[in-house]
Amino acid sequence: MKTKLRALKHFAKIFIIRLLNTFEIKMRRQLNCTTSEAGYEELLAALNPRFRSHLLSMYRVEPQLGTDGQPHPIDEDTKISAAQGMWLYKLCMSDRTKSTLEIGMAYGYSTIFFLAAIAKKQVGHHISIDPLQSSLWHGIGLTHAQELAPTKDSNSSFRLIEERSDRVAVDLARSNSTFDLIFIDGNHRFDDVLVDFYLYAPLTAINGHIVFDDMWMSSIQTVVAFIRANRSDFIEVYTNIPNICVFRKVSEDGRKWSHFKTFNVSCTSS
Repeated sequence: MKTKLRALKHFAKIFIIRLLNTFEIKMRRQLNCTTSEAGYEELLAALNPRFRSHLLSMYRVEPQLGTDGQPHPIDEDTKISAAQGMWLYKLCMSDRTKSTLEIGMAYGYSTIFFLAAIAKKQVGHHISIDPLQSSLWHGIGLTHAQELAPTKDSNSSFRLIEERSDRVAVDLARSNSTFDLIFIDGNHRFDDVLVDFYLYAPLTAINGHIVFDDMWMSSIQTVVAFIRANRSDFIEVYTNIPNICVFRKVSEDGRKWSHFKTFNVSCTSS
């Protein structure tokens, strides 16, 4: 009887989390609101001015310097929200979050939030994986990181790997690397996102987090639905920040070789 009650409580909790996340995603897309200049200033107030000024410039959609030393226009839709960035920053400020990694760098919005936390704590290391940083994004994200990344004994707290995330994962696994926080925001096709999770889940430390961006996309929602149903080594963490989904690793993957549970996907967008 107690086992059944615990199971019911667990499923009720998951149902509530899904309901709240779905509601927030719908509200975000229906409102489609923009943050004012004053709004950005308020949201980013806790950041060191050096990091805040870089972010404010991008949120104003001002041209950004690339590694060629020239200013380049940026796409105003290629970003994370300031609220989402501050949520990542606050998570990084926790004592146990020291090693972080992101898949997908682009202009470096999320990178700056990660580096701001490292600078504040004076401990930590961040890796960005982006095979298109130079060819597509003009090295804008890298330029920000090179200027802002804290150094200790001439060693930078930042590393860019311009390679596909699946290939990088193999190298990181061979070097026994682990991370306290992994932010998945690279190629958004279903199979690519699922592969990123599959390869980087073993690299996530126990009690570490994996965060998915762009939950408005059905491809991301489908991957998340699979994890909810099939990966008991990860539990979902509720957040009031729209457009992300967060999982915390609670154990190593102990599934049998034949394990699979069917799952439903309630997509809120195409």
